[in-house]
Amino acid sequence: MSEFNLTVPVVFCVFKRLDTTKKVFEKIREAKPQKLYIVADSAREQVTGEKEKVAAVRNYIEQHIDWECEVHKNYASENMGCGRRICSGISWVFETEEEAIILEDDCVPDPSFFRYCQEMLAHYRNDERIMLISGNNPLASCYHSKEEYLFSKIPFIWGWATWKRAWKLYDYDMKTLPENRKNPVFKKVFPLRAYWVYMAEFESLYRHAFDTWDYQLMYAGILYDKMNIVPAESHVFNIGFQEESTHTNKTPKWLKQEVRPIRFPLRHRADVMWDRAFDRRYFIKANKHGHIVKLKQILGLDINKSVFEK
Repeated sequence: MSEFNLTVPVVFCVFKRLDTTKKVFEKIREAKPQKLYIVADSAREQVTGEKEKVAAVRNYIEQHIDWECEVHKNYASENMGCGRRICSGISWVFETEEEAIILEDDCVPDPSFFRYCQEMLAHYRNDERIMLISGNNPLASCYHSKEEYLFSKIPFIWGWATWKRAWKLYDYDMKTLPENRKNPVFKKVFPLRAYWVYMAEFESLYRHAFDTWDYQLMYAGILYDKMNIVPAESHVFNIGFQEESTHTNKTPKWLKQEVRPIRFPLRHRADVMWDRAFDRRYFIKANKHGHIVKLKQILGLDINKSVFEK
């Protein structure tokens, strides 16, 4: 690892959590990327003390870039919210870059994660079947693969990497949903309860009833028949389950995976085949409230709490 040279740009998405930002940034600092893109949201006017927290995060990063590095900053002048801030920031990066590694301020990577992403990006650069490379595997402790990585329809984004060619498929507003509500491709991917949950989520996001950006990534990948690379073991740990997190303040036990370093050289696969069994296992674990969502739809009730706070 000491001889590794990180040439792929790193995108660091931050907001106001200095404690988690420091831990993630230290890993970036150790990797010494040649290019660093900082995407930062601004404080909400109505939240007391948030301006100071946002400023502290930005100042800390700027003051601790102590290696030779080309730095690009995209600081919002007013609060955009998690969804629009992250997706607009990534789009800004891909105006000039062909590929990038993306970390949020609560995703702490093992040092080997950066080399893993760089090698994977190069290996699958021209394979348009692949949407992105994930750094974590929430089923690592209960789903064992003989391969070093597998192919999934699920885009796990606790540390990930992708290409400009893949990001072009992304649409925050999900404008094509009306014509694709009954597209059979979604029933092909989702078990029944998961289908109820995710289609409800897509509807909520289409109506802008909830602020997030990652479900749109799943929608695009499934709609355009793409796959995502998932490592057999997790190489990134999420430390963001706390009171100040945007969407998550309680960690399901099954998501607490031990982080392990990656063994090099990587053993690349000869095939590109969707691991249906892996996805089915995940959907069953993650979508236990599908029947509640469906019942609320039938009764005409608000589904957002069931869907997004499960």
